[in-house]
Amino acid sequence: MDSLYKDIPILEPRPFSWEASRLLPIEECGEPLVPASLIPEKILTRPQYFLHRIEGAVAECYVRKTVLARLLEAASLLPPGYRFVLFDAWRPRQVQTALFQRFRFELREKMPLLDDQEITTLATQFVSPPSLNPLSPSPHVTGGAVDLTLVGPTGLCIPMGTSFDETTDRSVTDYFERKLLSKEKMDGEEMEFLLNRRVLHGVMTRAGFTNYPEEWWHYEYGNQNWALLKGERKAIYGVAEPVFRWSHSL
Repeated sequence: MDSLYKDIPILEPRPFSWEASRLLPIEECGEPLVPASLIPEKILTRPQYFLHRIEGAVAECYVRKTVLARLLEAASLLPPGYRFVLFDAWRPRQVQTALFQRFRFELREKMPLLDDQEITTLATQFVSPPSLNPLSPSPHVTGGAVDLTLVGPTGLCIPMGTSFDETTDRSVTDYFERKLLSKEKMDGEEMEFLLNRRVLHGVMTRAGFTNYPEEWWHYEYGNQNWALLKGERKAIYGVAEPVFRWSHSL
């Protein structure tokens, strides 16, 4: 099992480009969204944007059916007593817009000398711009993206070096790998962060996911970003919407 938790690869130049991702075609497979909260022995859900009352956020973490199957596959590779915690998965476009605009506002407050284009470029590093174009949807709108971490046998989230959604260089997935490679001194706590990220990265990539390299918590399957990093010619997930079926029988 230890072979799963190898170094997170450091690739130069970074193999990700939003421009290249958006050029990839989408052949929507029609796979439904399903709730991820029904298997708590393997996956816990804590929908952060709903809990923080972001307008339009939902109280469930929905993912595509195959994404759930691959999450369960990844969970089976975890050390005994470990589980996933999903912070976010499918998002309505309304939520994507709210998150992007809120982050732009925060950057504007911190960096008043930057122009609008510079602010937008910085914001895009951590929050995908909202898109109404079905040919280039935001990753979370497809149901193929998940934000997650690990909880250990104690019931607490294991430390990863930053909080979820922290917008600093330390959130970059290979941050501690690069620090280790540079021979810069690392304390025991930082080594723990590095090893914990390796566990998450190891099981997720083994199950077929790709990681957005700017965020240790963000993994994808089936959408344009996944297709780009996997070298696929097309994505299979476009814009997704949950279908609610209500029964009127008593």
